[in-house]
Amino acid sequence: MYFKAGLTVYLLQTYFMNRSKFLSLTGLSFVSAIFMSAHKKAAKIPVTDCGDPITPPVPEGPFYKDEKLMRANIIEHKKGTDIEYIFKVEDKHCKPVQGAIVDIWQCDADGVYSDFKQENTLNETWLRGYQATDKSGECRFTSIFPGWYNGRITHLHAKVHVNGAVLLTTNLFFDKEVEAEIFKSPLYPKGPNPIDVLQDIELHVDKDHVRHDTLVMKVSKNAGGKLEGKYTFAV
Repeated sequence: MYFKAGLTVYLLQTYFMNRSKFLSLTGLSFVSAIFMSAHKKAAKIPVTDCGDPITPPVPEGPFYKDEKLMRANIIEHKKGTDIEYIFKVEDKHCKPVQGAIVDIWQCDADGVYSDFKQENTLNETWLRGYQATDKSGECRFTSIFPGWYNGRITHLHAKVHVNGAVLLTTNLFFDKEVEAEIFKSPLYPKGPNPIDVLQDIELHVDKDHVRHDTLVMKVSKNAGGKLEGKYTFAV
């Protein structure tokens, strides 16, 4: 028993000192499997005390600007299908976070962002803004359903700030069925977005849909027939 325990300690120490040499010398594939399994488990999205996933990040991309626009209606003159975004911010203990800043930006129905030279939209500020959460951890925006552009699935961007620190930068997505219905409208001249998750510039590295599925908004129609998109940020 002592010999076996000592050998195990020695093998594991050797593994950490020189992983490739250790595996080549011993040929103990089961050790590699153990460590690979541990790595896969570590890569899973962590969860809150309620068992809900902590919201995963997605890079902010090239079109973020801090416009310092505190407003609920971000449409300005843009045409598209109206949608109200209803966000909630919770901590890892499932408690609402009051005073969190939710900063969002998105492209228009043609897939164009405001206030960028390469988009020919300098000094325009449509489809950008931020709100602070109330005591229930909620805030709302009035917007249009975003269009799309090459290389990305349909999305909107968000940052969550708490006590002056950016706790999250991510994207939010939509069910393809919802998109298909909305993109029938002549307000979206490009029609349906042909890009799928594993072709997306930001998400293709995942090799699966786990992160994407965690970031899909729940979209439905309210009593007045207007679209509502709901999402809870768990930070």
